[in-house]
Amino acid sequence: MPNPNGQIPESTVLATAVGIEVELLDYGATLKSIRVPVGDQFVDVLLSYPANEDYLQDKVYLGATVGRYAGRIDSGATRVQGRSIQLECNEQNTGHCLHGGPKGFSHQFWSVSERSSDHVSYEYVSADGDQGFPGCLTTRVSYRLLGSNTLQIEFTAETDQETIVNLSNHAYFNLNCIDSGVENHELMINSGLYTPLGSNSLPMGEIKQVADSIFDFRQKRCLRERLYSPDAQLDLAGGFDHYFLLNKDVSKAGVAATVYSPQSGIMMNIYTDQPGVQFYSGNWLGAPFKPRAGLCLEFQDVPNEPNMDGFASTILRAGDTYRRQITLEFNCLPGNR
Repeated sequence: MPNPNGQIPESTVLATAVGIEVELLDYGATLKSIRVPVGDQFVDVLLSYPANEDYLQDKVYLGATVGRYAGRIDSGATRVQGRSIQLECNEQNTGHCLHGGPKGFSHQFWSVSERSSDHVSYEYVSADGDQGFPGCLTTRVSYRLLGSNTLQIEFTAETDQETIVNLSNHAYFNLNCIDSGVENHELMINSGLYTPLGSNSLPMGEIKQVADSIFDFRQKRCLRERLYSPDAQLDLAGGFDHYFLLNKDVSKAGVAATVYSPQSGIMMNIYTDQPGVQFYSGNWLGAPFKPRAGLCLEFQDVPNEPNMDGFASTILRAGDTYRRQITLEFNCLPGNR
């Protein structure tokens, strides 16, 4: 997306004396890179563009904060306070509002409200009616190093009138130490339930057990074994692009998901208080990347929740504070360096 003011995204680097190094951008409050020490070198475990200005043309939400509503809303239509709302739609093949619309949070410059060697906070004020969403929403995203190998992301938001909010980060992870796809990655998702997709790329409101299906990631599974299994749901999405409801123990410090690369020995454990995760296997990544060059674990509320029954509400009322956390913990297993 061209920037008429000629502004270039500005980097902030977080680091301690030893451990991971993290680079952020003010454009999209974006997580640009996470460099993990492996032996005497660093491995960047995120897909990224070579130059900061490349992010102005980004179409796949690479590492960005997505909102006001992460995921899809059916045809951009919903209701808030009994009033019909029409959001800006930006997904050409479905006609849905995706990740907050064509000028959502991922395509805005955020202001830096706090910064130190191990912490940065970004703030963005979204006006009433922005992309069709009601209410003036003030959002903050904080990135903080916790020790040598852990990054915490915290989202907070406040509104002056009732609205819907669903925030997440859209990083594409690849834990390999060389240029290769994620098919060799092993994935665990702490979930016994998922939401099948309809032909419109949205959950149908149905909740199914993962047991005895290719959606069962309760123990680490190699993606290659699952991605190429014959399954109508995979055919619909070109791979995985499904929402998993996390088990209740996750909010009590349980691991929400684990990703492991046997190639690099890097393991990432993720903790969150979000109710679920959208697992996207990078099916439609294009140049300069290849399909499945990275995978996304978007911890968030269920896509299209305002138009479905039976899921946790995404309504935020004036006077209340939206607050969610995602914590990424990295380790390199012995014998894999």
